[in-house]
Amino acid sequence: MSNFAERKPHAVLTPYPLQGHINPMLKLAKLLHFRGFHITFVNTEYNHKLLLKSMGPKAFDGFTDFIFETIPDGLTPMDGDGDLSRDFQSLRESIRKNVIYPFRELLTRLHDSAKSGLIPPVTCLVSDSFMSVTIQVAEEFALPIVLLVPSSACTFLSALHFRTLIEKGIIPLKDELSNKWIFGH
Repeated sequence: MSNFAERKPHAVLTPYPLQGHINPMLKLAKLLHFRGFHITFVNTEYNHKLLLKSMGPKAFDGFTDFIFETIPDGLTPMDGDGDLSRDFQSLRESIRKNVIYPFRELLTRLHDSAKSGLIPPVTCLVSDSFMSVTIQVAEEFALPIVLLVPSSACTFLSALHFRTLIEKGIIPLKDELSNKWIFGH
């Protein structure tokens, strides 16, 4: 392996498997790649198929130093073509229970590939804050990890002021009709 490849940083990016989490992580991956990082972008098998379906089967051909890997999310599609609406509660539980082992195996494979000189060694993980299972694997591999919170400015500001809204009695709403509309009660 050349001196350059040994010094090239290698980031493994793992988004939570929802579009609003994948898109910002993919943008960050592109920015890091532009700045000289070798990128491994980890998607669930389900979402990778959807990505290929929307972008075409050759969408990722020709990428250098930017590889896509998949891990299972532990859920199986309910219909034949694999398109299903995800039950968020089931997805969350499945990610918590089923992702750690395939993710650990993926990092082991990447480590072995780096030993053989095919790719640079993994130098850091960038994970969605909802993918907390990656923290344990980062510790096992003694890798630094950065957690990305892929929320919009509006979501951030809402969360920032949520306590104030409660303290001022603005929420929960006093109007029964409003509570039904917002909270479904």
